[in-house]
Amino acid sequence: MDAGAENLDFIKLVNVKGNVDNITPHKIAVVAFIREYGLLKIEAREMSERTIAPKYRKDFCILALKLIQCPDMEFKELEALLTDGRYNLLSVHLQNFCVRLQNIYINGINALMDCVTSTLKMLMIEQSEVKPSVVNRCSVIGFYLRRIVLHLDKLTFIQLGTLYKSFCQYYQKGRPGLMMRSLSKEKLHNIDSQASTSINDESRPQEIISKLIADKDNNFEECQWSRKQAELFTAQQANLLQINPKMALPPKQLQKMTMQIIHDIPEYPDVHFLSFLNCLRMKEFCGAQESLYNCFDRPVFSIGNGSDKNKNFRFAALNRAAMHVQFGHKPLAMEGVREALAKAQEAGDSACMSHAAAWGALAGGRARRAALLSRMPRAPRAAAAAAQFMALHAALNSVKPCEVFQIISKGDSLNYMHSLTDLTMAALANTAALWGLYGKSEMASINCQLLLNLNTKCKIGMGAAWQWGDTSATAGAGAVGVVAWRGHVAMATALASHFTTPPARALNLRYHATFALRAGKWEEAEQSIRELASFDRWESQLLKAEMYFLKGDPTNSLETLQDILENCKTEDDSQHYIPLRLKAMILESEVEHSFSSVQSINIILLNEALTIARLSHLHYLAACIEMHIANVQLHMGCSKKALLLARKVLPTIMEHGSAYDVARGMLLYTKCRIATVSPAGDARQQVLQSCCESLDIVKENFSKVGAQNRVLQTWYLQARLFHDIGNIAARNQCAWMFRQLESQLPLDTLQMSHIVF
Repeated sequence: MDAGAENLDFIKLVNVKGNVDNITPHKIAVVAFIREYGLLKIEAREMSERTIAPKYRKDFCILALKLIQCPDMEFKELEALLTDGRYNLLSVHLQNFCVRLQNIYINGINALMDCVTSTLKMLMIEQSEVKPSVVNRCSVIGFYLRRIVLHLDKLTFIQLGTLYKSFCQYYQKGRPGLMMRSLSKEKLHNIDSQASTSINDESRPQEIISKLIADKDNNFEECQWSRKQAELFTAQQANLLQINPKMALPPKQLQKMTMQIIHDIPEYPDVHFLSFLNCLRMKEFCGAQESLYNCFDRPVFSIGNGSDKNKNFRFAALNRAAMHVQFGHKPLAMEGVREALAKAQEAGDSACMSHAAAWGALAGGRARRAALLSRMPRAPRAAAAAAQFMALHAALNSVKPCEVFQIISKGDSLNYMHSLTDLTMAALANTAALWGLYGKSEMASINCQLLLNLNTKCKIGMGAAWQWGDTSATAGAGAVGVVAWRGHVAMATALASHFTTPPARALNLRYHATFALRAGKWEEAEQSIRELASFDRWESQLLKAEMYFLKGDPTNSLETLQDILENCKTEDDSQHYIPLRLKAMILESEVEHSFSSVQSINIILLNEALTIARLSHLHYLAACIEMHIANVQLHMGCSKKALLLARKVLPTIMEHGSAYDVARGMLLYTKCRIATVSPAGDARQQVLQSCCESLDIVKENFSKVGAQNRVLQTWYLQARLFHDIGNIAARNQCAWMFRQLESQLPLDTLQMSHIVF
């Protein structure tokens, strides 16, 4: 016999425990709840002048469906659910329900069996053609009642005793409850009198049952989750984690419930995948890896033929690759991609191949990405996703922006044609990111707003949910970045409070560190930089180098910058790091300009950075570099050239720059105008007066970002200009403001006078 046959023989021995539903006290209570409503309906039918109002019928159906589908709950929770006012329930229905439960509690196993079996006879057996059954056998409630009766008949006497003992414990935990208080005194009196007579009669049988349960082992296990309940819960939570994580259960609560399902139904593999998604959400690698292995290891022995096994193996490899990409383990991710591609090619699964190529594009370097994104037959969804990756790949490899956005447009047409909402969201997020890469902050802001206002409402269970996954959270982070970029700190803080995803958290930390550096709050800045390192190592290193520079420590600043530049040059996918490399080169030029007297090397460094920026079509960074070149020219005595260059790039800075860069650009342009003004005459007076007005814009933008030291320097420069004009009152006002601000600033902030631009 071959190995496959041996496996099949072994498979037959596997006991799938998850398909067996255990009877629990909660399910007995649900049967009693349905029974009492059915008896009320029969009573109303016999009395022609009396019917149950539609609102009670509707709420009973909704509540019964909820109780059937939800996992077991404690009796206190059930009482709260029935009495908190969310559902319109008849008071007599609740009273009869309480009486029925207490009757089971007092009268023992016979009452429990009678409650279940009589429900089936009374509600589901047709009395005549004129009087049909209250519950249809093929309805949801009908299936539920028949299944309960079927499993109850299979229980042994010992298991019935255990079930009754569990019901007593379940009932005692809820007494005295909210519903018991709503019973009339007459009913309570009748129940108490019944209890006094019944307890004496039943005391001896109860002792015998307890003794039998204590003496004998039994195989009855109380299970909170049935297979169908677990399937519904898993599908709903997995869908919410994909489209709107905020509406899903909190991570700790979701993990607790998945562990309960695993305990009750160990062989159900989908719950392990839900645990895997939850661990991915919390960036918990060990738990994610263990859950993924459990998900794909367990169904291996229950798969019959080889094609199904191949499918299980290739998607296991694909999910393993996706997991390692999420955690930044690119070499391990590429191993999973290669395995998934091999298995998919063997089975001819083009969908799996396209997904593996997409994850490989994220995990691989430049050459690998180009190879994986080569043309291959794709379904519309895979083709639309490939368009996004191809656009990103083209943008990072210096392709013209018009060609990049043409690729994006092709993907958008597929998204709209096939109503791919999630990919439409991803396309808007990628478009915003591309506009930000090219330095067009206004266009990036527009795309972020389009995404945040996109109608992504979809049906989830009994209600509706908004698709608010990672792409929308990223767009929210982008919107926060644009607002903070423009210097609206209060609005940025209010927006950031709505987004708690890692990208939003990292962006918030970056701007908090930047504002702290501008204000000279070194401890706050250092704390934010340390926290940012767990999200983005090299961005935090760049901010650390800037902090050293502002504190007047050029040695440590240059060492940190050299580490960044070395990483950008040696990284396999170095194209991703071009913006970071250019920012590091700009900061290095500032350090050299402030602490070195040799400016020729600085000009060479800036020209190299300008060449890279223009080749990569990074227009805003190119404008910033030209501003620094103009600043160097001004200090070298080439004021006219500096003025021409500053005038050329100032519109770009004013249109798309941050509040801090706008202030610096206007300040540099003002200094260039002062340096080139005629020595005397009315023209000089007009230019200096215009420069004083420009400095008001500079002070306003520096104040937005909390750069009080730069505001102080601007007050000083404005006072000098008013003195040259002869406006003594304005000069004294500026001098007084300078004195007031100087007395308020700490000493560390005043030491940042080495900043020349």
